[in-house]
Amino acid sequence: MNTKYVELGYPISEDMKVYPGLPEVKIELREDILKNDDWNGSVLSIYLHAGTHVDAPWHYMGGDAPGIDKIPIEKFFYDYPLIIDVPASKPNDLVTVEQLESYGEEIYKADLLIFNTHSYLKRADDFMSYATNFPAISPELAIYIRENLPNVKAVAIDTLSIENISNGKENGFKTHKAFLNPKLKNDTILIYEDINMAPIIDKKLISACCTPLRIVGGDASICNLVVKISDE
Repeated sequence: MNTKYVELGYPISEDMKVYPGLPEVKIELREDILKNDDWNGSVLSIYLHAGTHVDAPWHYMGGDAPGIDKIPIEKFFYDYPLIIDVPASKPNDLVTVEQLESYGEEIYKADLLIFNTHSYLKRADDFMSYATNFPAISPELAIYIRENLPNVKAVAIDTLSIENISNGKENGFKTHKAFLNPKLKNDTILIYEDINMAPIIDKKLISACCTPLRIVGGDASICNLVVKISDE
């Protein structure tokens, strides 16, 4: 079997687009060999939810909920990643329980659910369209996954957020809390947002992993989700 590793994280750069209103990325060259310094050394300033990232429970739960530094490392390794193809049919579309259930027994084996809404296709050319009115996971589906799929350790989506922001403000961000709340059934489910689906389209997924930055008390970590795939 011919296998290889592919990366689902978008590169970090000063010209990368971010959700409107968020701080822009800054990369400052502090030491510069061209200015007779002994080495090149840079300082990165970035919002922890800019670009590809993984949410920790403290992001929406606060209090004594764990930050990204407290999540057990086994939560970031996946033996049964599964792509759920759910192309958006309208602005602010919500992925439903029925769409997930159409994958049958596969969803009960999966430990990472990767939702492909096809939004990634417009990220490079029309970021404002990508960043507004994007599809998301319905609160009902988030609750269903948490209560009925105990093998799922994480979910991922090719949009800026797993949750429609305007809906979340109205309902208390039920989708995020259904996944992240450490006190609910079947343990915390991590959330990967703004992932690049292109490298895994029409590929067989074998495994996946991520090693987050252990930011003490961090609500999230910029990350790079890596997937082992086969062309067969």
